[in-house]
Amino acid sequence: MYCFSLLLTLVASQLPFVSAASISTESGDTDGAVSVDISDALMKRISHLEAKLKKIETELEKNEVKDRLSSNKGDAIEDSVRNVRDRRDAGDGLQQLPGQTDGIPGINGCPVTVTPFSIGGSACLFCPSGPRGDPGPSGQPGRDGRDALAIITPGFQEMTSSQTTHFADNPSHHSNTSGAVYVRWGHKECPTSSLLVYSGIAAGAFRGETGNGANQLCLPSDPVYSEPVAGVGASRSFLYAIEYQIDNFPTLSDRSWHDVPCAVCKAPTRFAQLMIPGKNLCPSNEWTLEYRGYLMAERAHSVHQRSMYICVDQEMQTIDRTHGSATGALHALLDLVEGRCVSSGGGLPCGPYVDGYELTCAVCTQ
Repeated sequence: MYCFSLLLTLVASQLPFVSAASISTESGDTDGAVSVDISDALMKRISHLEAKLKKIETELEKNEVKDRLSSNKGDAIEDSVRNVRDRRDAGDGLQQLPGQTDGIPGINGCPVTVTPFSIGGSACLFCPSGPRGDPGPSGQPGRDGRDALAIITPGFQEMTSSQTTHFADNPSHHSNTSGAVYVRWGHKECPTSSLLVYSGIAAGAFRGETGNGANQLCLPSDPVYSEPVAGVGASRSFLYAIEYQIDNFPTLSDRSWHDVPCAVCKAPTRFAQLMIPGKNLCPSNEWTLEYRGYLMAERAHSVHQRSMYICVDQEMQTIDRTHGSATGALHALLDLVEGRCVSSGGGLPCGPYVDGYELTCAVCTQ
């Protein structure tokens, strides 16, 4: 209806111009001739205005489609264009005059939920992804490990590379820090470079029994049970105290048949732990020597069972009032370990290793 009113307004605005032009150019004609000239001029002007109106109408349709796309209301542009045309054909817009042809249909619309682009004005497609961007710049180098340790363990005295440098034991400062954990076999206490977690007694399997475990354990002196069943079970594994069995070694023979103590220790600010068999020194000054001693295990014998090799502190402390006897006693044993080499080949390499020498050991942390 708006378009038809606009046409009438435009026609009315042109009537004085048409009448004046017709009268001035055709003043000698009769009234009938003047009327025909005015009618022809009016029809031409109407046709001209109709063309302008169609152009305006097309622009209005495009604007309405654009408004719907930007508002993101979820309606398809194709429906919007069809509604505009339906309203026009129903009488809301300018009616097609006789002798006029239909316009060319517009392009198909795109859904409002995507961003369209067109190819040649006739196709609506999805926008493609852009090219991959360049890699970003490299980040700053991280802090080295020594600086990180300083952050994790504030308030501690910095450890030097010397094996002989230790810090004083202060549980209030060290109790919440991380560190390497190790067992000090043959001793009730930890070295000054470490903290005592607990102390106890070394235990293992009976030498004459098959089965059981092969490793030694450091049992705490205050066990806690959970719903125990009284009596010795038939289908069980057993643990016994470990005793020293040292013969023909004058400096340590008096430890024989005594139970072996142990201590579980934590080395603050150090996270690697290493037991070195055959040597009582650490690899370098970057390592801290926790203790040195002798390599020991269950005795090599036809009726003795295998066990793990452990490093026992060279002091080889004993548990008081535990002197036993080798005859008929139920216990596990720890014996010194000797290296065996044969000059003709086999065994350990002779030269660095001497056949029959007792092997030392060291426990180191870093």
